[in-house]
Amino acid sequence: MDRIWANRLIAGTKTWNEVPEKRKEAVLAELKARVDSGEITQERLDEIINA
Repeated sequence: MDRIWANRLIAGTKTWNEVPEKRKEAVLAELKARVDSGEITQERLDEIINA
């Protein structure tokens, strides 16, 4: 489910504020892993979590 939330955040169909509090830590870890793999940039991650 965390991967699905990450996909939706990246696609822009959901916002960080819509992520359930109990999932935020795991979704953030998933997004950080995608930064590490080069799938998204750190700047994009910042946009997602600060929007």
